[in-house]
Amino acid sequence: MKQFYEVNVAPGIHYPCAAEDTLHLKPGDEVVLKCERYEEFGRIVRLRGASAGAQAEDDEDEDSEGTDKGRRLQGQTTPTVLRRATTADQSRVHENDTRARSLLRTAMQKIHEHRLVMKVVHLHLVLDSSLLVVQFTAETRVDFRELLRDLSRCLHARVELRQIGVRDETAIHGGLGPCGRAFCCATFLAHFRSINVKTAKEQGLSLNPVNISGVCGRLKCCLRYESDGYRQILQGMPRLGTLCDTPDGSGKICDLMPLVSRVRVMLVPGDGQPGGFRDYPLDQITVRPPPPRSSAPHRSNETPAG
Repeated sequence: MKQFYEVNVAPGIHYPCAAEDTLHLKPGDEVVLKCERYEEFGRIVRLRGASAGAQAEDDEDEDSEGTDKGRRLQGQTTPTVLRRATTADQSRVHENDTRARSLLRTAMQKIHEHRLVMKVVHLHLVLDSSLLVVQFTAETRVDFRELLRDLSRCLHARVELRQIGVRDETAIHGGLGPCGRAFCCATFLAHFRSINVKTAKEQGLSLNPVNISGVCGRLKCCLRYESDGYRQILQGMPRLGTLCDTPDGSGKICDLMPLVSRVRVMLVPGDGQPGGFRDYPLDQITVRPPPPRSSAPHRSNETPAG
Protein backbone atom coordinates (compact mmCIF):
# COMPACT_ATOMS: atom_id res chain seq x y z
CA MET A 1 0.00 0.00 0.00
CA LYS A 2 1.20 3.48 -0.82
CA GLN A 3 1.63 6.31 1.63
CA PHE A 4 1.41 9.97 0.63
CA TYR A 5 3.76 12.57 2.06
CA GLU A 6 4.31 16.30 1.82
CA VAL A 7 7.85 16.87 0.50
CA ASN A 8 9.84 20.08 0.69
CA VAL A 9 12.11 20.33 -2.36
CA ALA A 10 13.45 23.87 -2.13
CA PRO A 11 12.47 27.20 -0.54
CA GLY A 12 8.97 27.91 -1.82
CA ILE A 13 8.63 24.57 -3.65
CA HIS A 14 6.82 21.59 -2.13
CA TYR A 15 4.30 19.04 -3.30
CA PRO A 16 2.81 15.65 -2.37
CA CYS A 17 4.54 12.41 -3.30
CA ALA A 18 3.75 8.71 -3.09
CA ALA A 19 5.91 6.04 -1.49
CA GLU A 20 5.60 2.39 -0.62
CA ASP A 21 4.88 1.82 3.04
CA THR A 22 7.77 -0.67 3.14
CA LEU A 23 10.18 2.31 3.11
CA HIS A 24 8.90 3.35 6.57
CA LEU A 25 9.50 7.04 5.93
CA LYS A 26 9.00 9.67 8.59
CA PRO A 27 9.19 13.50 8.72
CA GLY A 28 12.77 14.69 8.31
CA ASP A 29 13.91 11.85 6.03
CA GLU A 30 15.72 12.88 2.83
CA VAL A 31 14.56 11.06 -0.29
CA VAL A 32 15.06 10.96 -4.06
CA LEU A 33 11.89 11.47 -6.09
CA LYS A 34 10.98 10.40 -9.59
CA CYS A 35 9.05 13.14 -11.35
CA GLU A 36 7.75 13.07 -14.92
CA ARG A 37 10.97 13.97 -16.71
CA TYR A 38 13.59 14.37 -14.01
CA GLU A 39 14.75 13.24 -10.60
CA GLU A 40 14.45 15.46 -7.55
CA PHE A 41 15.79 15.61 -4.00
CA GLY A 42 13.47 16.44 -1.12
CA ARG A 43 12.80 16.20 2.57
CA ILE A 44 9.67 14.63 4.08
CA VAL A 45 7.60 17.23 5.92
CA ARG A 46 4.52 15.31 7.03
CA LEU A 47 2.28 12.34 6.32
CA ARG A 48 -0.74 13.10 4.15
CA GLY A 49 -2.66 9.82 3.91
CA ALA A 50 -2.56 6.14 3.03
CA SER A 51 -4.50 6.25 -0.24
CA ALA A 52 -5.09 8.41 -3.27
CA GLY A 53 -8.55 9.22 -1.97
CA ALA A 54 -7.18 10.42 1.33
CA GLN A 55 -4.64 12.52 -0.50
CA ALA A 56 -7.23 14.10 -2.76
CA GLU A 57 -9.45 14.84 0.23
CA ASP A 58 -6.50 16.44 2.04
CA ASP A 59 -5.74 18.61 -0.98
CA GLU A 60 -9.38 19.64 -1.26
CA ASP A 61 -9.54 20.69 2.38
CA GLU A 62 -6.44 22.83 2.12
CA ASP A 63 -7.22 24.33 -1.29
CA SER A 64 -10.71 25.29 -0.18
CA GLU A 65 -9.13 27.58 2.39
CA GLY A 66 -7.22 29.57 -0.20
CA THR A 67 -4.03 27.60 -0.70
CA ASP A 68 -1.54 29.55 -2.78
CA LYS A 69 -0.90 27.34 -5.81
CA GLY A 70 2.35 29.14 -6.58
CA ARG A 71 4.24 27.14 -3.98
CA ARG A 72 3.70 23.84 -5.80
CA LEU A 73 5.01 22.36 -9.00
CA GLN A 74 1.93 22.31 -11.20
CA GLY A 75 1.00 20.26 -14.24
CA GLN A 76 2.56 17.03 -12.99
CA THR A 77 1.49 13.61 -11.88
CA THR A 78 2.21 12.71 -8.29
CA PRO A 79 5.96 12.08 -7.91
CA THR A 80 7.12 8.75 -6.50
CA VAL A 81 9.85 8.14 -3.94
CA LEU A 82 12.62 6.05 -5.50
CA ARG A 83 14.82 5.59 -2.46
CA ARG A 84 16.30 7.26 0.57
CA ALA A 85 18.93 9.86 -0.26
CA THR A 86 22.59 8.85 0.00
CA THR A 87 25.70 10.87 0.76
CA ALA A 88 26.38 11.11 -2.98
CA ASP A 89 22.90 12.61 -3.51
CA GLN A 90 23.52 15.18 -0.79
CA SER A 91 26.86 16.16 -2.35
CA ARG A 92 25.18 16.60 -5.70
CA VAL A 93 22.54 18.83 -4.14
CA HIS A 94 25.25 21.11 -2.72
CA GLU A 95 26.92 21.27 -6.14
CA ASN A 96 23.59 22.17 -7.79
CA ASP A 97 22.97 24.92 -5.23
CA THR A 98 26.39 26.40 -5.94
CA ARG A 99 25.77 26.26 -9.67
CA ALA A 100 22.32 27.83 -9.29
CA ARG A 101 23.83 30.78 -7.43
CA SER A 102 26.33 31.27 -10.23
CA LEU A 103 23.52 31.14 -12.82
CA LEU A 104 21.66 33.89 -10.99
CA ARG A 105 23.92 36.56 -12.45
CA THR A 106 23.35 35.22 -15.97
CA ALA A 107 19.59 35.19 -15.48
CA MET A 108 19.54 38.78 -14.20
CA GLN A 109 21.68 39.89 -17.13
CA LYS A 110 19.27 38.34 -19.63
CA ILE A 111 16.31 39.96 -17.88
CA HIS A 112 18.03 43.34 -18.17
CA GLU A 113 18.70 42.75 -21.87
CA HIS A 114 15.02 41.98 -22.51
CA ARG A 115 14.01 45.04 -20.45
CA LEU A 116 11.58 43.13 -18.29
CA VAL A 117 10.38 44.52 -14.95
CA MET A 118 10.78 41.45 -12.78
CA LYS A 119 12.79 40.45 -9.71
CA VAL A 120 14.43 37.04 -9.44
CA VAL A 121 13.84 35.61 -5.97
CA HIS A 122 15.30 32.10 -6.12
CA LEU A 123 16.83 29.61 -8.57
CA HIS A 124 16.52 25.89 -8.06
CA LEU A 125 18.34 23.21 -10.05
CA VAL A 126 16.82 19.73 -9.83
CA LEU A 127 18.88 16.73 -8.79
CA ASP A 128 19.78 15.51 -12.29
CA SER A 129 20.41 19.12 -13.50
CA SER A 130 17.89 18.78 -16.33
CA LEU A 131 15.57 21.56 -15.11
CA LEU A 132 16.18 25.03 -13.68
CA VAL A 133 13.23 26.59 -11.81
CA VAL A 134 13.38 30.39 -11.66
CA GLN A 135 10.99 32.01 -9.18
CA PHE A 136 10.38 35.73 -9.65
CA THR A 137 8.07 38.52 -8.58
CA ALA A 138 6.50 41.25 -10.70
CA GLU A 139 3.80 43.82 -10.13
CA THR A 140 2.02 42.82 -13.34
CA ARG A 141 1.94 39.83 -15.65
CA VAL A 142 5.17 39.46 -17.63
CA ASP A 143 5.50 38.10 -21.15
CA PHE A 144 8.68 36.09 -20.72
CA ARG A 145 8.46 33.82 -23.76
CA GLU A 146 11.48 35.38 -25.47
CA LEU A 147 13.39 35.38 -22.18
CA LEU A 148 12.57 31.71 -21.64
CA ARG A 149 13.98 30.69 -25.01
CA ASP A 150 17.07 32.85 -24.49
CA LEU A 151 17.74 31.40 -21.03
CA SER A 152 17.29 27.80 -22.18
CA ARG A 153 19.74 28.35 -25.03
CA CYS A 154 22.27 30.14 -22.80
CA LEU A 155 22.10 27.81 -19.79
CA HIS A 156 21.85 24.56 -21.82
CA ALA A 157 18.98 23.31 -19.66
CA ARG A 158 15.23 23.33 -19.59
CA VAL A 159 14.08 26.45 -17.74
CA GLU A 160 10.79 26.99 -15.95
CA LEU A 161 9.85 30.57 -15.03
CA ARG A 162 7.30 30.85 -12.24
CA GLN A 163 5.79 34.08 -10.96
CA ILE A 164 5.13 34.09 -7.21
CA GLY A 165 3.51 36.54 -4.80
CA VAL A 166 4.93 38.67 -2.03
CA ARG A 167 3.92 36.12 0.61
CA ASP A 168 5.88 33.40 -1.19
CA GLU A 169 8.86 35.73 -1.47
CA THR A 170 8.78 36.39 2.27
CA ALA A 171 8.58 32.65 2.96
CA ILE A 172 11.66 32.03 0.81
CA HIS A 173 13.79 34.77 2.39
CA GLY A 174 12.62 34.16 5.96
CA GLY A 175 13.14 36.46 8.92
CA LEU A 176 11.74 37.42 12.31
CA GLY A 177 8.20 38.66 12.88
CA PRO A 178 6.98 41.28 15.38
CA CYS A 179 6.51 38.47 17.92
CA GLY A 180 10.25 37.77 17.87
CA ARG A 181 9.90 34.33 16.32
CA ALA A 182 10.77 33.13 12.82
CA PHE A 183 8.13 33.65 10.14
CA CYS A 184 5.40 31.00 10.24
CA CYS A 185 5.47 30.77 6.44
CA ALA A 186 9.21 30.06 6.50
CA THR A 187 9.03 27.35 9.19
CA PHE A 188 5.91 25.21 9.67
CA LEU A 189 3.17 26.93 7.65
CA ALA A 190 3.20 25.01 4.38
CA HIS A 191 -0.07 26.38 2.95
CA PHE A 192 -1.40 29.92 2.87
CA ARG A 193 -5.04 30.27 3.88
CA SER A 194 -7.32 33.18 3.02
CA ILE A 195 -7.43 36.01 5.58
CA ASN A 196 -9.61 39.11 5.49
CA VAL A 197 -10.26 42.16 7.64
CA LYS A 198 -13.33 40.49 9.14
CA THR A 199 -11.01 38.10 10.96
CA ALA A 200 -9.34 41.03 12.73
CA LYS A 201 -12.70 42.63 13.54
CA GLU A 202 -13.96 39.46 15.21
CA GLN A 203 -10.94 39.49 17.53
CA GLY A 204 -11.39 43.16 18.45
CA LEU A 205 -8.05 44.17 16.97
CA SER A 206 -7.15 47.61 15.74
CA LEU A 207 -7.66 47.89 12.00
CA ASN A 208 -4.53 49.99 11.64
CA PRO A 209 -2.59 48.31 8.78
CA VAL A 210 0.64 48.71 10.74
CA ASN A 211 -0.71 46.48 13.52
CA ILE A 212 -2.38 43.72 11.51
CA SER A 213 -0.01 43.49 8.52
CA GLY A 214 3.06 41.27 8.34
CA VAL A 215 6.45 41.97 6.86
CA CYS A 216 5.12 40.96 3.43
CA GLY A 217 2.56 43.77 3.58
CA ARG A 218 -0.40 41.38 3.71
CA LEU A 219 -2.57 40.48 6.70
CA LYS A 220 -0.72 38.39 9.28
CA CYS A 221 -1.13 34.64 8.87
CA CYS A 222 -1.48 34.24 12.65
CA LEU A 223 -4.82 36.06 12.59
CA ARG A 224 -6.41 32.74 11.60
CA TYR A 225 -5.00 30.76 14.51
CA GLU A 226 -7.67 31.90 16.99
CA SER A 227 -10.39 32.98 14.57
CA ASP A 228 -12.42 29.76 14.96
CA GLY A 229 -12.34 30.08 18.75
CA TYR A 230 -13.43 33.73 18.66
CA ARG A 231 -16.20 32.91 16.21
CA GLN A 232 -17.51 30.16 18.46
CA ILE A 233 -17.44 32.38 21.57
CA LEU A 234 -19.13 35.31 19.81
CA GLN A 235 -22.07 33.10 18.87
CA GLY A 236 -23.13 33.09 22.54
CA MET A 237 -22.67 36.82 23.10
CA PRO A 238 -25.07 39.70 22.33
CA ARG A 239 -24.38 42.10 19.50
CA LEU A 240 -23.01 45.59 19.88
CA GLY A 241 -25.69 48.21 20.33
CA THR A 242 -28.14 45.79 21.96
CA LEU A 243 -30.30 47.23 24.76
CA CYS A 244 -30.03 45.38 28.07
CA ASP A 245 -30.88 45.52 31.77
CA THR A 246 -28.14 45.41 34.41
CA PRO A 247 -28.13 45.43 38.24
CA ASP A 248 -27.49 49.18 37.97
CA GLY A 249 -30.19 49.97 35.44
CA SER A 250 -30.74 49.82 31.71
CA GLY A 251 -28.15 50.58 29.08
CA LYS A 252 -26.69 49.68 25.73
CA ILE A 253 -23.84 47.25 25.02
CA CYS A 254 -20.91 49.16 23.55
CA ASP A 255 -18.04 46.66 23.77
CA LEU A 256 -17.50 42.90 23.96
CA MET A 257 -14.77 41.04 25.86
CA PRO A 258 -15.15 37.46 24.60
CA LEU A 259 -12.09 35.98 26.29
CA VAL A 260 -13.46 36.80 29.78
CA SER A 261 -17.19 36.56 28.86
CA ARG A 262 -17.90 40.15 29.83
CA VAL A 263 -19.53 43.13 28.14
CA ARG A 264 -19.19 46.88 28.59
CA VAL A 265 -22.47 48.72 28.98
CA MET A 266 -23.20 52.41 28.58
CA LEU A 267 -25.76 53.05 31.30
CA VAL A 268 -28.65 55.41 30.65
CA PRO A 269 -28.79 58.17 33.31
CA GLY A 270 -32.05 58.73 35.17
CA ASP A 271 -34.04 57.56 38.21
CA GLY A 272 -31.05 58.08 40.50
CA GLN A 273 -28.76 56.31 38.04
CA PRO A 274 -25.56 58.27 37.31
CA GLY A 275 -24.92 56.68 33.91
CA GLY A 276 -21.44 56.07 32.51
CA PHE A 277 -19.66 52.88 31.41
CA ARG A 278 -19.46 49.68 33.45
CA ASP A 279 -18.37 46.09 32.79
CA TYR A 280 -20.63 43.14 33.61
CA PRO A 281 -20.40 39.36 33.27
CA LEU A 282 -22.84 37.86 30.81
CA ASP A 283 -24.91 36.25 33.57
CA GLN A 284 -25.63 39.67 35.15
CA ILE A 285 -27.28 41.26 32.14
CA THR A 286 -30.62 40.64 30.48
CA VAL A 287 -30.83 41.39 26.79
CA ARG A 288 -34.00 43.20 25.76
CA PRO A 289 -35.84 41.99 22.67
CA PRO A 290 -35.54 44.36 19.71
CA PRO A 291 -38.42 46.83 19.38
CA PRO A 292 -40.98 45.98 16.71
CA ARG A 293 -40.51 47.74 13.44
CA SER A 294 -43.14 50.36 12.73
CA SER A 295 -44.77 49.91 9.36
CA ALA A 296 -44.36 52.83 6.97
CA PRO A 297 -47.60 54.67 6.04
CA HIS A 298 -49.12 53.61 2.77
CA ARG A 299 -48.75 56.14 0.03
CA SER A 300 -51.37 56.23 -2.64
CA ASN A 301 -50.33 56.71 -6.24
CA GLU A 302 -53.54 58.55 -6.97
CA THR A 303 -53.27 62.27 -7.61
CA PRO A 304 -55.60 64.24 -5.36
CA ALA A 305 -58.33 66.06 -7.20
CA GLY A 306 -57.70 69.73 -7.61
